[in-house]
Amino acid sequence: MFGGLSFIGLISKGGVTVIVLGLLSVLSVAIMLERAWAFRKFRRGIADLIGPLKKTLGSSGLSVAAGYSGVAESPLGRVFLAGYEKRGRKKDVIEGAMELAGRREVQKLERFLGVIGTIGSTAPFIGLFGTVLGIIRAFSDMALTQGASPSAVADGIAEALVATAAGLFVAIPAVAAYNYFVRTVSKYSLELEASASELTEAFISDGMEDKR
Repeated sequence: MFGGLSFIGLISKGGVTVIVLGLLSVLSVAIMLERAWAFRKFRRGIADLIGPLKKTLGSSGLSVAAGYSGVAESPLGRVFLAGYEKRGRKKDVIEGAMELAGRREVQKLERFLGVIGTIGSTAPFIGLFGTVLGIIRAFSDMALTQGASPSAVADGIAEALVATAAGLFVAIPAVAAYNYFVRTVSKYSLELEASASELTEAFISDGMEDKR
């Protein structure tokens, strides 16, 4: 249909719209890879610290555990330190500080997810816009060429549809990745909350709570 036109040539005929979609695709993939690494680091930070931290609490006490958490570079460690700063206070004060710290850590996981979601939701419309422009151009060329049959512009219309295909090509992975990351944020948030809840008891059982 395209007279031996190569894939690159076909993409180039899609015009500026396809170029824009290509840039959005690169941005989307870059964010996916960066977020995948951040999520992996977040989960390992919890899994690698919870065991040693509980062991340190049992054998050496809060102060040593706090020092251990400070050098661990873990979201759980930062949550624990937030509670440690409120040691000696009422349980709800300690829990509130740890909960706030946990929310900050979860918020870091959500970084750039809105960009992926926006790309996934707008890419099909950008592709459709490019297709509409291409079809308008194709019919305009047919009108200028009096007596030309519709087949004369069939290739032009088909090439215009490349923009729609490109939009879907960009949108589908972006939407899938966005949904996956959102679900994973909820999962890791619960893991962090459960682990922090276990550590909260250390402040109480250590006898450091007062009535403030």
